[in-house]
Amino acid sequence: MSGRRGFRFTIRAKLLLASLSLLVVPWLGYRYIQALESYLRQAQEQKLLERVSLIASLMHGQPELFRVQPGPATSIDSHIYVRPLHSPIQLDGYADDWRDYSDRRRALGSPEYGSDLTAAYRFGVLNDYLYLIFEIKDDHIVYRQPDSLHLDKSDHLRIGIQDRNGAYRRYRIATIAPGWVNAHLMPDDARQTLPLRPELRIKGDWEEVAGGYNIEIRIPVDMIGGRLAFAVADVDDAMTRNVELLVGNGDTERIDGLGSVVIPSTQMEMLLQRLDKPLSRIWVIDPDYRVIGMAGDLTAEDEGSDTYAPEPDGKAHAAGIVRTFYRLILDQPGNGVEDGLSSESRFDDPAVAGALAGEAKVTWRRTGDRKTSIITAAHPVYVDGKLAGAVALEESSNSILILQNRAIEALVNMSVLAFSLTIGVLLLFATRLSLRVRRLRDDVDASISHDGRIQGTIRYTIAEDELGDLGRSFRGMHERLAQYNRYLETMASKLAHELRTPITIVRSSLDNLEKDRFDVSTRTYLDRANDGIERLSGILARMSEATHMEQTIQQEERRFFNPYTVVTACVEGYRLAHPERIFELDGGGAIENSGMDGSAELLAQLLDKLVGNALDFAKPDTAIAIALTERNGKLVLTVANEGPELPKEMRDNLFDSMVSLREGKSEQPHLGLGLYIVRLIADFHRAEIEVDDLPDRSGVVFRVIFPSS
Repeated sequence: MSGRRGFRFTIRAKLLLASLSLLVVPWLGYRYIQALESYLRQAQEQKLLERVSLIASLMHGQPELFRVQPGPATSIDSHIYVRPLHSPIQLDGYADDWRDYSDRRRALGSPEYGSDLTAAYRFGVLNDYLYLIFEIKDDHIVYRQPDSLHLDKSDHLRIGIQDRNGAYRRYRIATIAPGWVNAHLMPDDARQTLPLRPELRIKGDWEEVAGGYNIEIRIPVDMIGGRLAFAVADVDDAMTRNVELLVGNGDTERIDGLGSVVIPSTQMEMLLQRLDKPLSRIWVIDPDYRVIGMAGDLTAEDEGSDTYAPEPDGKAHAAGIVRTFYRLILDQPGNGVEDGLSSESRFDDPAVAGALAGEAKVTWRRTGDRKTSIITAAHPVYVDGKLAGAVALEESSNSILILQNRAIEALVNMSVLAFSLTIGVLLLFATRLSLRVRRLRDDVDASISHDGRIQGTIRYTIAEDELGDLGRSFRGMHERLAQYNRYLETMASKLAHELRTPITIVRSSLDNLEKDRFDVSTRTYLDRANDGIERLSGILARMSEATHMEQTIQQEERRFFNPYTVVTACVEGYRLAHPERIFELDGGGAIENSGMDGSAELLAQLLDKLVGNALDFAKPDTAIAIALTERNGKLVLTVANEGPELPKEMRDNLFDSMVSLREGKSEQPHLGLGLYIVRLIADFHRAEIEVDDLPDRSGVVFRVIFPSS
């Protein structure tokens, strides 16, 4: 039975398990917040559309903004939108000043397969100068001969410019050694290779670096109109000095081979700066998808990306744990947006395509690191009723992610708080409920002794709930059972009292009849009547004995005596009274000198009842085994006999009043009070009674275990 109770599903465990259903609340909230993302996206799209529409309306009436547009697109697919530089550039031929502009790096042309020449360039505008650095990888550098006037007989840089008046100019930069360089103006006829004069306004520095050389130059902005191209010429053979390879972003030798270039006007920059907001970017695009204006930056660190406010020193540790937890389970906005379009000169987003088709449109795209989405809203711009271009507005999805994370964090925090409070309340309630149930159980267990006697009381409770009703019901039941039990316990004495007078009357009548003379048949009936009166007298005597025993026990005084002496004397008496029976006594040694506190007379009566019970059930010619031994410091009185086994259904009731296992009739009346008296005497000595079958199932053994003195 104990093995089946290894795990108890208590009320507290059930309530705690039921409280787990509260987890559905944050889960539903989380699902709702995820669905809220779609709403936030739509709200952001609508906001951007309204804002970009406002920007477009401001540009509708300002045709001068689009006068900076480059000329019509040509077959040369090259366009440069020059962005401002944020720090001064020193013309020293080294790329140290360009570290913050790595995203502006552009390949210069497409080198032929197997070529040893590659070139890239970066550019920017600062203080009315266009700064450029050309990083050229060349395993064999050929410089211009000091006495040569030809600039195409060595490695050199070609520049083609259309100025603001529409005039075409071409320049070349070559040097006899690393160091300071100037450009030279070349004739309009490409077949002429001798320079006309030095162009001192275009100057820079040529320096050798590992694997090649760098050319860093600056060009006044007022020299540049709507077209510009660069090309690097490679000469490998110092003897022949022929140009082996030419890489560039256009054909510098003819005006229609130049690419387009835009350097934003002051008016455009001022307007876009006024319209710009943090963490957004504005593009102005011409009908050929070429960028002619831009402001703002998405790659700046998002001031809202860290959604965790600084904590006081006392809370720093806990805040750090919470911050780490949220960063592990939630998608966090990055410190910047890795957008490859931030330095592009062409912007052919689908939203821009829609705007250039005359329709405002919104699109989403993922960044290169796949961590952030960028929303683009584009709107057409009209000047004098004609499509002049489009304006596009961009924002990242970090704001949505931040709002979503903050909502999730608030939801989780509130859910944890509510869950903790609920768990605490339920735990307190379950604990109190369990205590009340256990207290009621203990009261019920204590109200009935191990031998089935009604004792004590069940405490009264004023609680108005179901458990209070149950406690009051148990209390009422206990009181009724106690009354009934007292009735049963006093029934013997009541019967003895009620039967004594009728039996005396019948006995005196029979005695008077004995004086008369009757025939044989009448004498037989008188004898039977006398036998019946004797049996009734015996029953009355035994009933009186039980009642007398209860009263005796209540008045008996405890004395210290030797139980072995009492048991030995009783066994000798049994041998004399029942010579036909065998009585075996096991004891001696240390037991002979043992002592116990109690009553020797009551112990003798206890043994009489056990031996009498054994004699009634023992098989003929079998021994009654009596033993007084010591076990774990306690005295154990044992009476065993061979005979029938104990009925399993009666083992718990053997020592109750008026319980008998005897079948059929016997000469002596048995009311089932013998073992009841044994229990009364054992209780007086605070002893425990055990009854069991013998190990070989051949009989029954009774053990009375007395506490140590």
